[in-house]
Amino acid sequence: MTSPAWLGIGAQRSGTTWLTELVCQHPSVGLGANGRKEQHLLHKVGDGVEPLSAYLDLFPDDGVRRGEWTPQYLRHSSAPFTAARVLAPEAPVLVVLRDPVERFLSAMRLAATRRQSPWPYPVPITVQTFSGFYADQLAMWANAVGRERLVVLVYEHVRRSPQAAVDSIWSRLGLAPVPLTDVDRPSRSSSHASWSPPEGLVESLRVLYRPQLARLEQDWGLDLTGWPTAG
Repeated sequence: MTSPAWLGIGAQRSGTTWLTELVCQHPSVGLGANGRKEQHLLHKVGDGVEPLSAYLDLFPDDGVRRGEWTPQYLRHSSAPFTAARVLAPEAPVLVVLRDPVERFLSAMRLAATRRQSPWPYPVPITVQTFSGFYADQLAMWANAVGRERLVVLVYEHVRRSPQAAVDSIWSRLGLAPVPLTDVDRPSRSSSHASWSPPEGLVESLRVLYRPQLARLEQDWGLDLTGWPTAG
């Protein structure tokens, strides 16, 4: 059995569908055998719900650098050590992070778009609040797979310079860059509904996330000056 050549783990609502499509524009890069961007299997293998073969069989040794990007993995505690078991030593783990308050609001708009019921209280708000604890989640992954394997990008920077961001990923895969096309095409996962946060929620989130942002800057050297929450 083989394994993914690359793995995307998060963050949800941070342009991962758009970025995955750009990464896969390279003729030597692709998704798993079923063509899905998100497999939602690593945590299930780790939890004993699915066999390891259900995951590894998706990545045949056919010369294509195949991978997947499931944003849920970043926050799921069963996924990191499963990834450490299945990934080849050189396979990068990709993360793109968006301002956590903006990410939260986008997630709630998507919940409204999909008309999940009941929403947004209480489970979606609880889950989406934790989803912005990036520093804790990155520490969990670094402990399992090794810090050097993680490629951590800032969504707002990637939006401004998508070619440079994708070139850096292709370089980790041992590939020469190719010109990107359709970089401004809307994502298939865009939200279309509106959602107004309860009074005080945004301010509470900014206070809650402030220590996380300080650790991202200190521990990961990220430039977060473009994030309103960091102001």
